[in-house]
Amino acid sequence: MAGVVCLAFAAVVGGATGFGTALVATPLMLLVGMDVATVVVVNLVAGLITRVVVAVRMRQHMDRRRVRMLCLGSIPGALAGALLVAYLPEDLLKPAAGVAIMACGVWLALPRRAEPRELSVTAQAATGAVGGFLTSTTSLGGPPPVLLLQQARVPPSTFIADLAGYFVVTNSFSLVVLLLNGAAPSRLPLLVVPAFVAAASLGNSVGLRLARLMPAAVFRAVVIALVIAAGAATLVPA
Repeated sequence: MAGVVCLAFAAVVGGATGFGTALVATPLMLLVGMDVATVVVVNLVAGLITRVVVAVRMRQHMDRRRVRMLCLGSIPGALAGALLVAYLPEDLLKPAAGVAIMACGVWLALPRRAEPRELSVTAQAATGAVGGFLTSTTSLGGPPPVLLLQQARVPPSTFIADLAGYFVVTNSFSLVVLLLNGAAPSRLPLLVVPAFVAAASLGNSVGLRLARLMPAAVFRAVVIALVIAAGAATLVPA
């Protein structure tokens, strides 16, 4: 139940920023004693359910071509991660992911030209592949597409909609591959699953309302701070 509370809080942040649920929930749920395999599955399920709602609500703001390329790249990346996760030592994987996430946040904070710059189709697919790999191994697949969308300087509504479409496909595929590969936890308290789903849905609804109230500059600052803080929290031993 402590994990349910952690997920509810993280879902508020995720609803407001479009990607932060797993980044915030992972270190918090590990801190209250949940194991890594369960945390990954809970994050993937919660992200899938909440992002489906967002993708439907905000489909008119979605850049479908960009989302399609991100998703096409994420499938082989997620497959590779799901197949390799059993052979990757957790005490090496998590710190490496944390350092990478913090580096992403610092890179986002660096000053750059104000005009938008759309990356190539190849770069979009490669970004999706990296995100897919991180999704199936740690459920922390948000930063790579976040970096790409920040580089393109898309408005907040498109930012949230594109990430929603990406997460629906990537989380779904990662869950299926993890289950088929036997990498998902064999015992997850079924009575708690509805509580996780309800917490994620409620928190996401609150976060979406907050997102509409945030100016673009504040939105960007929150995204950067969230990435850096979440990466640092991942480095804290569970």
